[in-house]
Amino acid sequence: MKQFAALALVAFVISGCAIIRKPPEAEPGVVDAVAWLDHKRAVEDFDVWALQGRVATGQLLGWTGNLSWRQNAEHFDVRLSGPLGAGGFRAEGSLEQGVIIHTKDRRMVTTEPDALVERTLGWTFPLEPLRYWARGLPAPGQYQSISVDGEGHLVALDQQGWRLSFPAYSSPEGAPALPRRIVLDNGETRIRLVVDRWLDNDDASGTN
Repeated sequence: MKQFAALALVAFVISGCAIIRKPPEAEPGVVDAVAWLDHKRAVEDFDVWALQGRVATGQLLGWTGNLSWRQNAEHFDVRLSGPLGAGGFRAEGSLEQGVIIHTKDRRMVTTEPDALVERTLGWTFPLEPLRYWARGLPAPGQYQSISVDGEGHLVALDQQGWRLSFPAYSSPEGAPALPRRIVLDNGETRIRLVVDRWLDNDDASGTN
């Protein structure tokens, strides 16, 4: 009888172990790994969107302008324009199929848009990773450090030579919490991005 009870206890323990779910592995800088995983999944699913905002650099002769960004999965349409529409560019396409860069007097096709945009503006604008950073996500690949608060919101990130901070978030209707202000600094260029308006999936689909 005792042997049967022992076997039953072992079977219960084994069956109990089978349903145990391993919690997400804690990462330095992440307050709540579960909250970060849940929020990250929600933001990754938000892959059809648009934003309207403002950009300013912290250079001695700083640049200010308006930013319009439409993203539909891998395809993007980004417009950065200075006062009276001067000094900016339009980039449309995808990194996989090529990007068309429009300036006031030129039309260029490239698979390396960041380098071409830098030559156009005279300062660095990280077009490739910004579609992730704008939503409060790390870009694909390694990063040096990360800071995530208890709600799962990205607070700071060091990636691809840029240090980013996300001091404010908003909660657009029909979307997860998304950054309202972002500061990017690579040691040479400091960029402040203020998002005036996020559009949800349905609105963004209608703008393309």
